[in-house]
Amino acid sequence: MMANEKRQHPRAEITWPVTVITHNGPVDGRTQNISRAGTLIRCPEVPDLDDNFRLVFKPAGRQMLLATGEMIWSDILLDDKYAFYAMGVRFTYVPEHDQHVLGKAVSEHT
Repeated sequence: MMANEKRQHPRAEITWPVTVITHNGPVDGRTQNISRAGTLIRCPEVPDLDDNFRLVFKPAGRQMLLATGEMIWSDILLDDKYAFYAMGVRFTYVPEHDQHVLGKAVSEHT
C-alpha cells in the first residue's frame, strides 16, 4: 500500500542528463524524476555543494534548462548491482521561460 503523497506538485519519471555546478567543478548526473518544485538526481559521486547551487538540465531535443537549487536530502542507494549517490533538490530559482518548458515536460509525462 502506497503512502499518500504530500507533494504540492506532481512528479514525472523523467531522466535527463544534468550537470550540478559545484565550487570544485561540475558533477554530471541524471534526473530520476522531476516536478515544477524540484528533482531527484542520481550521481556517480558525492558533489561538494554550497547552500544554493546551479543546475544545467540537458533534455533530448530541447534547449538546456537552468535552475538554482538546494539539497533537501541525500543518500547512497543501490540499483541492481551498483551504488550511486542520490539527492533530493528543491528549486530555489528557475528562470520564467525555463519554468514554462519544465512545466510542459512534466505535464507531458504525468
